[in-house]
Amino acid sequence: MEKMNEIIKTLNFYVKADELKNRIIDEPNNYSVADHLFGSMILATAIDSEFKETSNVSKIYRMMLLTEFNNLYSNYNFENLKLGKQYKEEILEAKDMNTENGKLIFKYKMLDLLLTKLIKEKENNIEASELIKEGSSIIASLCSKMPSECEEIFKFYHLNFRLKNKVRSGWDKKHWNIKSNRIERVSEHVIGTLSLAIALNSEFEYNFDTDKELKMLVIHEIGETLIGDITPFDGITPEKKKEIEHEAMRDALGDLKEKDILLSLLFEFDEQVTTEAKHAHYCDKEEADLKSKIYQDKGLHHSLDDQENNVVFKSARVKQMLKDGAKDAFDIWYEWDKSIYAGDTQFPEFINMLKIARANNLLHLDKVVRERIKLTEEEHSFLSQELTDNIKKLYKDENIDSVYLTNYQDLKSSKGTLCIVVLLKQGSNQYTYYDLLMEELNSKIAQNNQTGVKVAFNIDFENKYSIAAMNPSEVHRVEQLVESKILFDKSGELSRVQRVMKKYNHLYGFHLVEYVPPVDETITRKLTKIK
Repeated sequence: MEKMNEIIKTLNFYVKADELKNRIIDEPNNYSVADHLFGSMILATAIDSEFKETSNVSKIYRMMLLTEFNNLYSNYNFENLKLGKQYKEEILEAKDMNTENGKLIFKYKMLDLLLTKLIKEKENNIEASELIKEGSSIIASLCSKMPSECEEIFKFYHLNFRLKNKVRSGWDKKHWNIKSNRIERVSEHVIGTLSLAIALNSEFEYNFDTDKELKMLVIHEIGETLIGDITPFDGITPEKKKEIEHEAMRDALGDLKEKDILLSLLFEFDEQVTTEAKHAHYCDKEEADLKSKIYQDKGLHHSLDDQENNVVFKSARVKQMLKDGAKDAFDIWYEWDKSIYAGDTQFPEFINMLKIARANNLLHLDKVVRERIKLTEEEHSFLSQELTDNIKKLYKDENIDSVYLTNYQDLKSSKGTLCIVVLLKQGSNQYTYYDLLMEELNSKIAQNNQTGVKVAFNIDFENKYSIAAMNPSEVHRVEQLVESKILFDKSGELSRVQRVMKKYNHLYGFHLVEYVPPVDETITRKLTKIK
């Protein structure tokens, strides 16, 4: 898989940023940091339309999000990101009240807090016209404008404020019925799309207008302020959904001065013709996929046999997925959405992120990363039989004590490598002979190997593993053993070391392969009789 490090860094940033949705800063109203960010960004958008206070409102969005991310993770090493230096500078700029951008960010965040308080306290107690008047006056006081100049800003903000209270339909009781007292709001999803885009823009160094993309993402859900969050399972055709969404977008933008520009951005997002729109659309879809996986990894999805009220399961396509062996909720999400990104040569990172999400726990990507690779029946048969036959011969050798197998991925092989490590007994002095034997085995297998999977036999010494705990230079060797399958172990020493090392939690970032069907398990079954 190409650009694995970039994908892992992107996913790690996104997962950490997802916690902004869970960090409650307004207890009475149950609003999160992400809700607050969304409100502040909506205000920045509307004020930019009316007064042009900044030359780059998208930079303001990014600075806001990065600052809150940094507040939550003060020890996060931005140097890991390709744009980390720029992001650190923008965080410092956002926090400096002597800079113009720092002052604007403070103002937008303060306005969101003041307007939230106004709406929650008075929305149901005064006439709509009075609420607009009070809200416009608050904005005017901080923008040094007349209240009449701020009315469209407040109307736009007030309408989008609904998204802070609107639960994402995919997680509600009609759909996946997430097992949590508080599930994601639409406003929080918007922030999730921005965090994903910001990380991707850093690691993949795109040459399109990423600022334009951020602006699209901030406003891409405004139609839902009027029509709600419509999913593919709600009985509305894509054509009808698009029609009513476009009408809602026009209404939601009111009479903002830049209504036509913003509407053009929204239509561009929907049409996905431009590079920016296509990437933004992918971020929107993938954010939902990744959020589903986070719910899965936190144990908040119901099992597939506990979905009687889920309208998703009325779909014939989903029913077929169950017949085909879907095991959990994310299997359904993966199979449903993978076709969105599969085969895209412009942005292959999206399907690769989805694959990594499927094969791993997103909450623990700082440890071992697995990539799932499907083998054909012929590929599986060749690999398992070829390796079994050779390992049986190695078992009969008195100088060989044990053999283990690791499936790992590198840049040299698209389908990964089956690494078979042969351990010689302590005291054996025939290293050269066995080194040549390993070369012979590798050459012989390579001649007939048409699978795309590299096979690599390697020689090592058993005593290198028993002293690993006392020798830091040997730690990586033993940590690889922890994630490996022991095919045979005559003395039992290797198994003992593996059991001991599994108790420690200091694994390096191995990129492993999970073959389907599993070659290592098949070989183990075939070797049972020789042990």
